[in-house]
Amino acid sequence: MSLIPQFKIGDCTRCSEKDTECKKRGKELLCLMCCRKEDAEKQKKKSNQKQYLRGKLYKNIREDNNELGSMQALKMDLDHCFQRIVKITAADAETQLVTCYTCPNTFHWAMPSVQCGHYISRKAMLLRWDLRNARVQCKTCNEMLAGNMEVYTERLEAEYKGLPDQLREMSIEPHKWGISELKQLLTDLRAKLRLVETKFNQQ
Repeated sequence: MSLIPQFKIGDCTRCSEKDTECKKRGKELLCLMCCRKEDAEKQKKKSNQKQYLRGKLYKNIREDNNELGSMQALKMDLDHCFQRIVKITAADAETQLVTCYTCPNTFHWAMPSVQCGHYISRKAMLLRWDLRNARVQCKTCNEMLAGNMEVYTERLEAEYKGLPDQLREMSIEPHKWGISELKQLLTDLRAKLRLVETKFNQQ
């Protein structure tokens, strides 16, 4: 455990807060409120950049400009649909809340802190859009704890005996998707997404 304090008492360089808990951000000392605002702005900028890139790449599919662009755009669309399916499937139909698979944290399924955590890395293309290989995780478990794999393994094993070993074996198999396969998979996932979204309309 680090002995370095996370905060220091000081005056925020961006607002009027004085003698308050602050964090060092570059050359500035920011109060916790300004830190949250800065993080939210960064998150929004990152989201906008992703949407721009996704729209730009998706244009390649409609116009068939090039195979590489089409593949990238298809993968982004597949990731988007797949993540929503995983999150919505795990959400309570009435409250729309989800609980992280590897810790007790609970959030609304659409919050940025709710992520689609893969047991086997997305680099294993055969398992990237396999529902057996993905569960809802909070950002802390998925990113900061690198998937919280010890708990993830225990829960998967309890849910489906032998599944962790099966997924690890499958991850070794090389797999290369063709454009036609990805397009068909996207069609299938979009249909499944429309189906799972109906759970929120039945209340």
